[in-house]
Amino acid sequence: MRNKHIILLASFGAIAILAIVVVQVFWVKEALHISDQQFDQTVQIALREVAEKIAKQNKTTYEYKNPVKKINSTHYVVQVNSDIDAKMLDYYIASTFEYFNIQQDVEYGIYSCFSKELVYCNYIQRKNVQPKSQLQHLPKFEGFDYYFSVSFPHYSIVSMHNVPMWVVTSVILMLAVLFFIYALFVVFRQRSITQVQKDFINNMTHEFKTPIATISIIQQVISDPEITKTPERLLSYSRIIGVETKRLNEQVEKVLNIARIEKGHFQLKKERIDIHEIIANIEQQFIHTLNENGNGRLFISLNAVNHVVMADKVHLTNILFNLTDNAIKYGGDPAEVHINTHNEAKYLVVEVNDNGYGIEKKNLKKIFHKFYRIPTGRVHNVKGFGLGLFYVKKIIDAHRWKINVTSFPGKGTSFYFYIPFQSI
Repeated sequence: MRNKHIILLASFGAIAILAIVVVQVFWVKEALHISDQQFDQTVQIALREVAEKIAKQNKTTYEYKNPVKKINSTHYVVQVNSDIDAKMLDYYIASTFEYFNIQQDVEYGIYSCFSKELVYCNYIQRKNVQPKSQLQHLPKFEGFDYYFSVSFPHYSIVSMHNVPMWVVTSVILMLAVLFFIYALFVVFRQRSITQVQKDFINNMTHEFKTPIATISIIQQVISDPEITKTPERLLSYSRIIGVETKRLNEQVEKVLNIARIEKGHFQLKKERIDIHEIIANIEQQFIHTLNENGNGRLFISLNAVNHVVMADKVHLTNILFNLTDNAIKYGGDPAEVHINTHNEAKYLVVEVNDNGYGIEKKNLKKIFHKFYRIPTGRVHNVKGFGLGLFYVKKIIDAHRWKINVTSFPGKGTSFYFYIPFQSI
């Protein structure tokens, strides 16, 4: 998928999600407003009925057409202006609220019309209507006119319970947003993988094309019958074909080994190995290359006292070869590569570091990913498939060892792998 298509997809998706969020917020506000209105109307009707019951009991009439006055969304005052029996008021409020399905805790107080002081208060728990026989201890206020107030301490919680649909739609919206974000993540990740695979194919094509072209040219040359008259040239071409064929075979084996490792179709053949001998062999291989090209130096510092390990010799050699090869490829000009060993706490530590350009922090976590190659401008700046460090990590994990990497841009990179003493 092209960049512009991904950007359009992300933009339209973000606009659509934003529009849905705006609509959802609008409807949530409307739902809450309607719920508040319904709640207020229900409470006013219920309290007016309570006032009528008290007036009927006392055989009085209240002064106002509507005795219920709303102070705020959680507080109401009822002007009955008569004697109030707390026992009956408690019962009337609880039973009337239950009848109108007002599912909430209620706090009420009785006030004197003369002094405006609170003379009694009580708390009624939701769905807890007590029989009149259990309210005999409550006082009765008579001789002066009284009024009472009602408040709802948990109104906001109740309000949410009154509109469960907006909760459901909000959850669905949240799931839609999360799905969209996940879909974008998958798209960008797939695009990244596609790009990595594309780079891998380009690199592999480049790596195969050179030896194939060399062999093809030599084949045309040796097809000339006159070549038999110069056997030394024929022998030289034969050697070149052998070298290029070996190079092709190594590249193919490298890819096949990765496939076996991923499928788990390999077993470690552990044996006692002197890791210093392995490092010495690696040194001989690379010193020859460095001396031929004159593009670097290799420094060896073997300080480990315990350096005999239980490991697969072939894979351990490949680990050290890959790390050293990378250090030379990505080293400075000229490259300076150090291979050090030492014992630390419970581990034999092997360190390979270079004086190269280093690795930026954002790329450091990706270097062990399959096919990943650190961006260096041109794809073929440094030859390779992006499989070396992936292979190193897999083999170290298979041995149950640990590997760490530190890097400072402009200064170089250091790889450390730790072999526990039980493997020694």
